[in-house]
Amino acid sequence: MSKSAFGKEGALWTISMLTIPKREPYLQQLLSSLASLGSRDRFEVTVVYNAATAEEPLVIEQRIRRMAPNLALRVYVNTTDPTIGGGRRVQLAVCRTPLIAFVDDDLTLHGDVFGALEEALRTRALGIVGLPSYEEDSDKRFKPRESTPYTQLDGVRYMPVQGMLVAGYRRLFSDIGGFNPRRQFWGEWTELNLRMWRHGFPTGYVMDRGYLRHWHKAPESPTRNLPGRERHVLWGLMCTALEYDAVSITEATETFWRLAQDRYLAYSFGEQPSPKLLLATVLELMPRLSVEWPAMRAFAEEARRHPFQFMPFEPLSSGQVRAVIDHANDAIERYRPEALIGGSARQHRAPWWRRIARATSWGRGSAMESSPHNTAVTLPPVAP
Repeated sequence: MSKSAFGKEGALWTISMLTIPKREPYLQQLLSSLASLGSRDRFEVTVVYNAATAEEPLVIEQRIRRMAPNLALRVYVNTTDPTIGGGRRVQLAVCRTPLIAFVDDDLTLHGDVFGALEEALRTRALGIVGLPSYEEDSDKRFKPRESTPYTQLDGVRYMPVQGMLVAGYRRLFSDIGGFNPRRQFWGEWTELNLRMWRHGFPTGYVMDRGYLRHWHKAPESPTRNLPGRERHVLWGLMCTALEYDAVSITEATETFWRLAQDRYLAYSFGEQPSPKLLLATVLELMPRLSVEWPAMRAFAEEARRHPFQFMPFEPLSSGQVRAVIDHANDAIERYRPEALIGGSARQHRAPWWRRIARATSWGRGSAMESSPHNTAVTLPPVAP
């Protein structure tokens, strides 16, 4: 690819999308919004076409390229393991830039997206950064949900980044193990966020610049209407409990079990899950559990050596968040590319005296505690 497409030293970002045949109109809408942001010399686009299709890959690639002729775009057709987890692993494997943003295909991007992401990664020790999303063309926020516990520190809402747009460092995603092969259709981001925190790299949202619109009527959503969803959710819960020593109900695991009962089983099996249906689903999953058991035991043994031993869905205190930030402040440096902290990017970095003041303020008291703070974002309507 030409230097003019990416700038003198190449692209900084890969914007990566996972899509399926029936969602191509939404993909085109997303690509159009991306093309309108500018900064094309700083990113390239990869699309992973995640389907067991007999259509020729070249035909698929040509059709998708026509959607965004002005973008540097590559297309990969994943017919080998067209699960969500399999597609995510392809997305990460084909990334060739220091930074990557996984973007759902039923979104559009708005505002200062790259400025918000780059400033957050340049000035904060974040393993994952996300942006707020809104329902269609309304001002009703979709994610992050206000009901999810978080800690507000220094302009970042520290909490798991719940999909939609998940941005960070390619090598860091790989170094902590990439995507868990046992999360095929549900829970891949929940598990990866937990593993990021346990390795000592916080995750969170920047709420006051770029934002997303979620067009939730896109068909064949794996979280809303995929057939067999209840098996995927129950399997994900079983794997999480076994891989992270959360089988016993303790103070640390109480939140996991409460959410499993009140939210996830109700969300997948219905408001009043039938004991017979639950038992039948568990029995259907037993052969798979038997096959996966050796790998799950090995994973659990490795997880016991993580520097932080947070449990799934465990609410973190501001002190715990600060401890992870302290760990990440030094550890994140080896992942930051020079193009992020040097050149034109350096011009936007806060002066050294402000960075010192900001760092020392983390140790102060109540002003940095958890809070329901939400910075407003101006949201002009966008037609679907």
